[in-house]
Amino acid sequence: MVEISKHLFDEKCREVSCHILYHPWNQSCITSSLFTYKESFLGSAKFYLIVHLLQNLMRGKTILKRKELIQIGEYYVRSTLFGALVSGTCATFGCLFRFLMGNKMNYYTYILVPNTLNGLFILLEPPSRRGLVINLFCSLVLEHWLRSLESSGYLSLTVAKQTFIFMVGSAVLFYLMRREGEKEKRTPLFWLFTPEKVRNNANSSNNVCPHDGRCWKYILKGTYTYFGVGLAISLARAILPKIGSPVKAISSLRGAHFKLALFFGSYIGVYRTVICYLCRKRGYDSAFYALPAGCLAGLSLLFKPNLGFATASLTGAFKLFATILYEKKIIPENLPLPILLYCFCQGILFQARFLHPHTCPSYMFRVISTVSNGNSERLYSNLLQVVKGTV
Repeated sequence: MVEISKHLFDEKCREVSCHILYHPWNQSCITSSLFTYKESFLGSAKFYLIVHLLQNLMRGKTILKRKELIQIGEYYVRSTLFGALVSGTCATFGCLFRFLMGNKMNYYTYILVPNTLNGLFILLEPPSRRGLVINLFCSLVLEHWLRSLESSGYLSLTVAKQTFIFMVGSAVLFYLMRREGEKEKRTPLFWLFTPEKVRNNANSSNNVCPHDGRCWKYILKGTYTYFGVGLAISLARAILPKIGSPVKAISSLRGAHFKLALFFGSYIGVYRTVICYLCRKRGYDSAFYALPAGCLAGLSLLFKPNLGFATASLTGAFKLFATILYEKKIIPENLPLPILLYCFCQGILFQARFLHPHTCPSYMFRVISTVSNGNSERLYSNLLQVVKGTV
């Protein structure tokens, strides 16, 4: 993949017409917007249909009640509008900035500034979902920066280092999640699982662990449940694209397809084992037990090394810590820090997709391609042709 520096962009793209880089399907900025927004709405609708279905299934949401159906439908429409407007206004803002700058393309106003500004459309998402999206994009930016440092030779992201990051992130994250256990309303956070709240010592039960029943049943249930989830995801990825020829799909299965299952299962199993051991050993439960439990559970990343999981644990912990700072009035309530942070992250990631694709997280390629209904690939192809001097 070609990295396009500021010097190269300004040299090759400064005098290029906006229709080549933003709307090659029509030379008119206004007329082309009809096609741009139509494609963006179609792509966004397809993308968020899958996202909402998966999230509701993973949370065990009941969709049989009328109230639940209305809420799910409302959230889906709001997400679709959010995705469509981000995708569509990128070209609109880009053309506008080019006009304001004397019909000249600029490295910063090409993708970075338009997609930083249209990040404000995150306000269309309901607050309960907004936090999840912000946390995800912060994690992706951190992953992008780490890969940029590695690409520049300042850092080597070995499996051991990724695992260490995940161990530290999991330890802090689980500790903060258990601290939140006493709240009536927890901070929205989409993670592999939510640990049980700390058992009150004044509880009349003789069980000092944070669960009911025997420890070995509690540990085994979590292990085989999440092992099954990981296996189902891996099999779906392997089989569904080849569902037209079942024999070929099944024969393509390898031992590597069990790595995600081993990661999920061992992550939960080790965490619960350490928690139960410390509770039995000390005779009481404590949120601090999550620190060694999360740290040791983080070793499970060795089964499925993934920088995205490692950075997600850190940003999840940071989000919970930021919530504490808001509650203690250290961060003023009238400062929309999460929204500003999201706008910044979105601008960085969209720019990385087009100008620094070798360090851009793979998730962003799928998101941008799907939400634009495949048109981002055409725009990127045009950009490469301009840089190579073939246009």
